[in-house]
Amino acid sequence: MKPARWAFLIALACTLLAYGTAPAATPDPLSYDDPGMHFRPPDGWERLPVDQVPSDPQGPRAVAAYIFKKNKQDQRYMILLIEPYSGTLDGFEKSHEGELRNGADGTFIDRHESLRLSNGMPAIWLRVTARSGTFQSTRLNEFLVYDLTRGIILRYQGRAGDFGDDEARAAMASLYVVVYPKGRP
Repeated sequence: MKPARWAFLIALACTLLAYGTAPAATPDPLSYDDPGMHFRPPDGWERLPVDQVPSDPQGPRAVAAYIFKKNKQDQRYMILLIEPYSGTLDGFEKSHEGELRNGADGTFIDRHESLRLSNGMPAIWLRVTARSGTFQSTRLNEFLVYDLTRGIILRYQGRAGDFGDDEARAAMASLYVVVYPKGRP
């Protein structure tokens, strides 16, 4: 190698050592990431501690929770839930629908539709109405996904009439799921 080339390589190495490498990206406090999934709500949502989310010890566990329009009459929640599951996406849907119906009187599954997430992963969208009292109803929009290890539920929840399906689906659109890597906890 020519001496000029050596001098250039040494100068380049010294410059890199002096300035270091590029700083690591700051993690996004709204994002939820694990080896098989990514989710980030749209701007305007606030992350909640998952211990503030009521859950059934026998059911799916919350791994991320968000609130929009906090302390307003039309506030909404998004909750990302996971549970161990082996089977099929259709089987997961049937099991989950049964749990919803058994969980509260007046629960009605208005619609369900097979679709694909933005990365092509098969999913099922549910629209559920749950009556809690004489005049109050809660609306749930859910994406159900199966990553060959876990059943995943992304739930958009609020008072019925305060939001539409398009708004809920747009807020949940960044959900990205891949097959969960084997051997990972």
